[in-house]
Amino acid sequence: MSDPPNILFVLTDQQRGDAVGVDPDSERDANDDPILHTPNINELANDGALFRRAYTPVPSSMPARRCLITGQTPATNGAPGWVSGPWNFRHTLPGTLRDHGYQTHVIGKYDAQPPRKHCGFEGVELQYALGTTDADVVEYDEYLRETVGTSEWTAAGVDVNSWDARPFHLAERHHPTTWTTDRAIAFIERQDPTRPFFLQLAYYFPHRPFTPSEPYWNQYLHRDLEQPARGAWSEALYGNALPKAAPTKAWRYDLSEREHHRAKVGYYGSITQIDQQLNRVLELLRQRGQLENTLIIFSSDHGEMLGDHYLGRKTYPFEGSARVPLIVRYPDGSPHPRGMVIDQPVGLEDIMPTVLEQAQIDIPETVDGTSLLRVIDGDATDPTYYHGEHSPIYDEENAWQFLVNERFKYVWNPVTGQELFFDLRSDPRETQDLSKDEAHKEDVTRFRVALIDHLRERDEQFTDGSSLLACKRESPIPHPVRE
Repeated sequence: MSDPPNILFVLTDQQRGDAVGVDPDSERDANDDPILHTPNINELANDGALFRRAYTPVPSSMPARRCLITGQTPATNGAPGWVSGPWNFRHTLPGTLRDHGYQTHVIGKYDAQPPRKHCGFEGVELQYALGTTDADVVEYDEYLRETVGTSEWTAAGVDVNSWDARPFHLAERHHPTTWTTDRAIAFIERQDPTRPFFLQLAYYFPHRPFTPSEPYWNQYLHRDLEQPARGAWSEALYGNALPKAAPTKAWRYDLSEREHHRAKVGYYGSITQIDQQLNRVLELLRQRGQLENTLIIFSSDHGEMLGDHYLGRKTYPFEGSARVPLIVRYPDGSPHPRGMVIDQPVGLEDIMPTVLEQAQIDIPETVDGTSLLRVIDGDATDPTYYHGEHSPIYDEENAWQFLVNERFKYVWNPVTGQELFFDLRSDPRETQDLSKDEAHKEDVTRFRVALIDHLRERDEQFTDGSSLLACKRESPIPHPVRE
């Protein structure tokens, strides 16, 4: 039996599935070259597998991370939308690894509740955490107070959920992305040499505010960048009665071309900054002779709409919000094929069983997900659909259920009854709603019946067994956590 692999789990926040240069749907220039510069992330994909139909089961930070840490669906772990309350899970990814001899550590954005609950991590270093108070220790805030005299990293006046964008106001060495990388390097240099490690390197960006350091801002400032994707369906659903001057934290808006461009400049710049900082970690592992025996997984908790369909932020079933990058780079000598691009739909709940299988650890019975290694090898049962959801947020009618396969996506609003249907193969930006198209009537019916079957046992009474039932419900309805 070979030595247990080290595991590096790189988790960004709010990164769209098409927001890596290697993704086939990424924005291209006139020469059909990717505009987004991510050479180090691209290299991980070349050395492993890129899942181009990877989705978050619930597209907002805290509930998505509950799925990540438990390997469970939102309905299983009690968060089909935004819920608060302590994280009390019987089995977690870091806890299972710790119990099998791993040194477990998380650095960066960590959304556990309460904020310093370890959930199996032996070490926690926070750059940002939801729900913190003045009594909580946030290591990045302490660093800023000691080095620049203030812990206010949004001191330039751009809110953490604003569509507004500008270069970061402090030197690059003080940027959250640099600090998170510095702490990861310090962990690797000081790790226990007698144990394999599991490091969750959790970057806050490209979450808003879109404030990369100036060199990364400048890299995209004068590029021709696509304006948001829109269609007749989104014009009718979201494009009406929007204010001319949108609040900076609005979830629906119609910005000017210049404002959209600046937002994308900041967003793309934030991703390239992560890519180059990540290279520092990879190079250190290479120098120490550890890279060859390290499983690396790169993903994000959810995406960012960037104005597509008059929407900003996340929580939606559309590709900008629900699809995430997912790359698995296995250790040297692994039998799995490299350079794979896989279209089978998968989700964040599949990461825990993937890691445990690579580490040769039994997968707890509480886990819903399927190991991605089996998908890579063609040994997994090919699911007909992948399911995602989000209960009402921002507005009582902003709630969605969706099913997606390799080609089509079906969307249903459980409050209004609205249906949408997209052919992702011919229309990856979802500009054409085919739900009323006679040519796709049977496809829509097939997906609707599948969703009825999927939701049949849910407490919310989404269906009577033969029809989907739309009605206003409390926001959200939590489920009991399965032990």
